[in-house]
Amino acid sequence: MTSSPPSAHWSLIIIGTGFAGLSLALQRMNGRQEDFIVLEQAQSPGGTWRDNRYPGCACDVPSHLYSLSGAPPWDWQRKYAEAPDIEAYLAHLAHSLGSRIRYRAQVTSASWQAHKQLWQVELNDGSCLTCRFLVAGVGPLSEPAWPDFPGVENFTGPLLHTARWSKNQDLKGQRVGLIGTGASAIQVGPALAPEVAQLIIFQRTAPWVVDRKDHPYTPGIRRLLRTSPFLRRAYRTWLYFTRELKGLAFLRPNLMRKIEAYVRRDLTHKVVNPRLRQKIMPKTPMGCKRILLSDTWWSTLEFPHVTLETDPIHHIEATHLVTETGTRYALDALVLATGFRYQDNPMARLFKGEEGITLEEFWKEQRSAYLGMMMPSFPNFFLLTGPFSGLGHNSIVFMIECQTRWIQSALAHVAALGKSEFKVRAQAYAAFTNEMNRRSKNSLWMQGCQSWYLDPEGRNTALWPGLSLSYWWRTRRFNAQDFEYA
Repeated sequence: MTSSPPSAHWSLIIIGTGFAGLSLALQRMNGRQEDFIVLEQAQSPGGTWRDNRYPGCACDVPSHLYSLSGAPPWDWQRKYAEAPDIEAYLAHLAHSLGSRIRYRAQVTSASWQAHKQLWQVELNDGSCLTCRFLVAGVGPLSEPAWPDFPGVENFTGPLLHTARWSKNQDLKGQRVGLIGTGASAIQVGPALAPEVAQLIIFQRTAPWVVDRKDHPYTPGIRRLLRTSPFLRRAYRTWLYFTRELKGLAFLRPNLMRKIEAYVRRDLTHKVVNPRLRQKIMPKTPMGCKRILLSDTWWSTLEFPHVTLETDPIHHIEATHLVTETGTRYALDALVLATGFRYQDNPMARLFKGEEGITLEEFWKEQRSAYLGMMMPSFPNFFLLTGPFSGLGHNSIVFMIECQTRWIQSALAHVAALGKSEFKVRAQAYAAFTNEMNRRSKNSLWMQGCQSWYLDPEGRNTALWPGLSLSYWWRTRRFNAQDFEYA
């Protein structure tokens, strides 16, 4: 008996098997709404936690908060989970979806077919799928940002981006250059330092770093959190609200300045070397860029074989990196902790809405999405973790679950109306964008820093300008009047 070929048409297609895609897929399965498929370009699930394999990679949100609230309990080993544990957690969630996930299915284009009121999704193997509704859970931080330093292509040693780390890469005993001092750099640097012969860290802007206070859970605590739903919920709630309170400082600069003064005093006490302390003392207001968590960054910089270089990079040669003042560093390997392409993520070129306009073209004036999820000219299409839905103080998984519940409500409303197509009204989209711009002006993110949060016009387009509780309030129900139906 031969098996039947896979279906080419679905009510719903979800792209991606990170937290976002799996959250929606599991909600659909739990509601017995099984006419969907999840497309994953890789051969295994996990999204960013599959792709980021650099040494020291871990989450900066507590593990019991960085997990799906409605999923079965997971035996988290540490307060802040390391990447392999998070990848294993996501693989466990994906396993319950079985054949609903199609692996090695890379989307090469997705276009709205107005005459059929369908999305046409083309894959890298040449096959074509159609669906009534399309959800992109590909993540805003998925495409590495490669620096364009003169001569970087001539470097003969390993050139490693933290988001594309070679699985079996061994840098033991080598002279390593690390470009960047952002979120991935402060993890990979301390992990590499004990192994390498020399570590040169090239810093453009001194980051704000506060203690992470990480620790492993004892076997007894792990057993309690695994077996007691009440204690697990209470602990998760406590973690959530302690971080939510910290979010007030991003909206009230006077409060953040008090925290900033404390961190400066802490740095002064912990870093003895005055020259090093001057280099790592931030010059920007605390909170206008991502605040980093680490228990080991400052101490790593004090190792005798670690050098922090603040002179800008001039060019790169076959075996050397040269700064603007002419200092030459002989290097065996170069690690690029240079982040991701957010404002110009090529993902936006894949999706074509009404009249063939791409999402990239639609966003030419400004990246935005109604509630971080929908745009006019793109009927029946949802983004997960889209513009204005990121966070600087709490768990993005909370925002994801707000979005997936809202999408479920939206789909249920459209089905109840007996309609085949809906899209956000242009007026509602414009009003939301104007509100986000207005509220962002008073936030710390627009106080003079250059960060990936801001577009070329200096506008925040990444983060929700408020507490995550206010986002939950806005997404608690579907506002039918903001949409057009057909």
